[in-house]
Amino acid sequence: MRIAVCDDDELCLKDECALITETASEMGIDCEAECFTDPAELISVKEKYEIIFLDVEMKSMSGIEAAEMIHKQNSGALIFFVTNHEGYMDEALNKHAFRFWIKPINKQRLVYGIESALVELRNADKYLQVMIEGKLARVPVGEIIYAYAENKSTRLVTKSGIVAVKEPFKNVVMRLPAEFFCRSHASYCINMNYVVRYDKSNVVCRCGEIEYTAYMSKRYYSAFSRRFICWAGDHI
Repeated sequence: MRIAVCDDDELCLKDECALITETASEMGIDCEAECFTDPAELISVKEKYEIIFLDVEMKSMSGIEAAEMIHKQNSGALIFFVTNHEGYMDEALNKHAFRFWIKPINKQRLVYGIESALVELRNADKYLQVMIEGKLARVPVGEIIYAYAENKSTRLVTKSGIVAVKEPFKNVVMRLPAEFFCRSHASYCINMNYVVRYDKSNVVCRCGEIEYTAYMSKRYYSAFSRRFICWAGDHI
């Protein structure tokens, strides 16, 4: 696994790299962690990293700006923002954040984060096979924001738009990976990676600058809330 760590505080960078390398080794993961003090240098590297740890506050360029540029070159990279201030969370989560952590990195949280990243990377190559306009098609699972029922068919709200699937909702939901998808309503199933907030009536998902609203029902609220807390507990 190729990992990059970027922080313009050299002492902090050294400590983080050592912790990440040591933790990955203990988990039995073959890890190459490369350290950068300048985000511009990281961006210029042609090799693609699977996981990137980014400090948010850096003098030459903020981690949030760097993440935007990295995502254009390598949209599959999972970005862990690491900062001293929680105030950056909303902006960071809107800029391709896989996790958002307050310094110093907690080792137990790091283990869970790496395990979650491995699951995400495995699922990145997965596709949902469905019938679209009478033809068999493959939709990348990671690009599905949520699915909902419409009459006897299903609609997939994806990063590229809405896809109409001529298949019952219950059949589609059964094939969505349980690691990331959770029902919020009898007719809605949400990808937890896109959730930014929810209440007893709605779930708001965000992809880039666009927000999407799905329904929440009282019947599913408690289970959804427990699942979200479990899933997102290591973001902060």
